[in-house]
Amino acid sequence: MFTQGRIRVILLFAADAFCMASIWAVVVLGYRLVGFGRYDPAVYLDFWPAILLFLSFNAIFDNYNGSWMYPSAPLSPVEELRRLSGSAMLTHLAVIAFLGFAYQTTEGYSRFVIAVSGVLVAVGAQSFRNWARRMMRASGIGQIPVVLSGGGESARRVLSALADDSYFGFKVVGYFNGTGRVGRKRRRREWGAREFEDAGIKYLGSLRDIVSESRKRDIKILLACQDERLFRLQMDEFAGWFTYIDYLPTARAFPIFGSRAISFDGIGGLEMTNQGRMKVKRLQKRVLDAVFAAVAFAVLSPLFVLIPLLIKLTSRGPVFYFQTRLGRNGKKFRVCKFRSMYADADARLDRLLARGGAIAEEWRRSFKLKNDPRVTALGKFLRKTSLDELPQLFNVFSGDMALIGPRPIVDEEVAYYGDAYKVVSSVRPGITGLWQVSGRSDTQYDRRVALDTYYVLNWSPWMDVWVLLRTFYAVVFMRGAR
Repeated sequence: MFTQGRIRVILLFAADAFCMASIWAVVVLGYRLVGFGRYDPAVYLDFWPAILLFLSFNAIFDNYNGSWMYPSAPLSPVEELRRLSGSAMLTHLAVIAFLGFAYQTTEGYSRFVIAVSGVLVAVGAQSFRNWARRMMRASGIGQIPVVLSGGGESARRVLSALADDSYFGFKVVGYFNGTGRVGRKRRRREWGAREFEDAGIKYLGSLRDIVSESRKRDIKILLACQDERLFRLQMDEFAGWFTYIDYLPTARAFPIFGSRAISFDGIGGLEMTNQGRMKVKRLQKRVLDAVFAAVAFAVLSPLFVLIPLLIKLTSRGPVFYFQTRLGRNGKKFRVCKFRSMYADADARLDRLLARGGAIAEEWRRSFKLKNDPRVTALGKFLRKTSLDELPQLFNVFSGDMALIGPRPIVDEEVAYYGDAYKVVSSVRPGITGLWQVSGRSDTQYDRRVALDTYYVLNWSPWMDVWVLLRTFYAVVFMRGAR
C-alpha cells in the first residue's frame, strides 16, 4: 500500500539516485573536457550498482524518515548530513576497494574521478533531497498525516514550524484537546485552539478520543504536546495503535537535542548532553574556526582589494565600518565590516527614529530596517551577498569572534534574550550561524534566540559543516539577506 509516508520515501530514494548519477556524469564529462583524461565516458556506466549500494547504506543508517518501511519524522538536518556523508564515502571506498581486489587496471577509468564524485555526493546529497522535499510540498504529495494532542504555547510553536515546512513533511489533519466535549467558545478560551482553527485544522475530539478517531483515519503518528491530562489516560491504548508518538515538551524546555535513553528500575527517561560545557568540544571548535577562516581568507583575498576600491569610487567616507558589539561573556569589542552606508548614517537614523511611526517600530522589533535609506547603492549589493561581512575574518583571527556562532548583538538587544543571554554569551559570536541559515533576516526574534541557544548547547563539527553549506546556499541565492 502506497501511503503518503512511503511515497515520500520513494521520492527520497529517487533524489539520492539522481544525485549520485548526475554528479558522476558531471565529473566524468568535466574531467574529459578539461583534458586530464581520455577515458570513454560510457565505461562508467558499469558502475551503476554503486547507486544501489548508496541507497542501501542510507536505508541501513535509517536515513529515510526513520525506518524506511515505517516513515516518520526525519533526522535532524545536521545528523542527516553526517549520515549521508558517511554513506557516500563508504560507497565510493567500496567501489575503489572492489576495483583493487579485482585487479582492475586504470586504463579505462580514473580513481580521481571516483574520489571527487564521492566528496561531491557527500556534500550535495542533502541539497538534492531538499529540492525533492520542496517539490513534494508544492504538489501536496508525500505529506505524512499526523494528529496533534494538547494546546497552548507548545502547540503554537509546532504549528508555526510546520506551516511552511518541507523538511518534516508532516500534515496535521486534526487535533485533540480537553477531557470532554465542550462548546466552541469555551474550547477556544480554555485550550487556546484559535491557531488550529485559523489554520483550518479540525477539532477531532477530547484526549480520550485520540485512539478511536485515529483508527478511523488510519493515522499512526501522534504529536503529543505536554499536557498532564494525557498521562492520566490508558497509555496501553496508545501503544496498541500508534507506530510513533512524538512527545513535545513546553517551549521553555531545555533545548538540547543530543540525548540518550536511560532507565532507573523501569522508569524511562532521557539523559541530555550539554556540548557547550565540554572543554574538548570548545577546543575543537576553536581549531575548526581557525582552519575554516584561513581557507576562506585565502580563497576570497582578491575581494579585499576589489571591494575597497569600489567603495572609494562610489561614495565618500572610510572603507571600513566599526561598531561596538558584545562578545563572549558580554565583553565589548569592535566588529569590522566593509562600509555599506553613507558616512552620516548614524545621524540619518536618529532623524528617522525621532519621527516615530512604522520605521521606529520596525527598528524596535528587530534593530533592522527592511528598506534602509541609509544604505548606498553598492552597499545594497554588498549586504545582499553578505560581502560586507568579510572583514569580520580579522575579528576571527584576533579571537573576538568565531566563524560560526550566535550573532554579535548590541546592548539594547540583551533584553530580548532574557535568561538565554547567559547561555548565548558563553561562546564567541559568529560571522554566520544557525539562525542566519534558518531564514537570516526573515527570522523572527524569538526564533532567533531559540536557534542561537540551541546552537550553543548542541554544537558539533557536523553542525558547523551544515551551517557553512547552508550559508553558501543562502548567499548564492540571496535568501533573506538585507
